[in-house]
Amino acid sequence: METTQKELNVVTIKDVLRQYLLEKGFRNTPERYTILEEIYNLDHHFNVDDLYLIMMQKKYHVSKATIYNTIEIFLDAGLIRKHQFGEKTLSSSSYEKSYFDKQHDHLVIYKDGTDKEIAEIIEFCDPRIQGIKESIEQAFGVKIDTHSLYFYGHKKS
Repeated sequence: METTQKELNVVTIKDVLRQYLLEKGFRNTPERYTILEEIYNLDHHFNVDDLYLIMMQKKYHVSKATIYNTIEIFLDAGLIRKHQFGEKTLSSSSYEKSYFDKQHDHLVIYKDGTDKEIAEIIEFCDPRIQGIKESIEQAFGVKIDTHSLYFYGHKKS
């Protein structure tokens, strides 16, 4: 049977996690790998409640506390990225897988008549932003490792 790119990616991220846990002296638990695999099977942003629901629907017995703690490990390991698209509360944090993803930015579109309820999140990559980044690097004599850019708005009527 032929190995797919997705399967190879899962092997790679599990190796990254294994190495990170070893370096930090953290326990190497099967729950962490299961949560990581579920995250990398998603094709969208997620929050802890979303992930918890997915895990419960698949009959995994994992607590929200375990998910929160594991998310922190994944963030530190560079396996996921955290976003605050709406109100700045712990439950409003959104995440996305990041190990294989290239740098991109976000357009957050609110539902009509609200400034809090998100209708859609669009990811985009505009080469002009790369040019701005390079100009800033040159002007300030720095090397920018990463950036985050969010636009917020409503659909035009």
